[in-house]
Amino acid sequence: MNESHNEDIGYQIQKISHSIKQLQNERLQKEDLSVSHVNVMFVLYEKDGVTQSYLQKELGIKASSLSKLIDILIQKGLVYKASIEKDARTKLIHLTSLGKERKEQLQHIRYDLESEVTDPLTPTEIKQMQEMLQKIKNHLEE
Repeated sequence: MNESHNEDIGYQIQKISHSIKQLQNERLQKEDLSVSHVNVMFVLYEKDGVTQSYLQKELGIKASSLSKLIDILIQKGLVYKASIEKDARTKLIHLTSLGKERKEQLQHIRYDLESEVTDPLTPTEIKQMQEMLQKIKNHLEE
């Protein structure tokens, strides 16, 4: 057991997460987006045309929060909802052409921040950290 909460892994991850989210939001402010908006878009960049429940599961957020994010992205012209033929109640979320056009720009912002955050680490340390974090994430999801 650690003497100080500053040595706890959970506390350190929480502090790092908070700092990274602040940096992301600062950079995305110029794009009139937040990290939450961009997280939705990156899921859609990997798999366009998915249900809100799929997005909710991927992002680990409440349905009401996701609904608000999608509404804002619709207002910005970045995504749209479309009914499926078999079930008009089920809506799929798709990127608009503008949303697709923003991919490279948003990836560049993400890449620059990732490089800045991991700058003090060697490529081997980065790979090890990715593997360890994935291992912890998988364990927590069991």
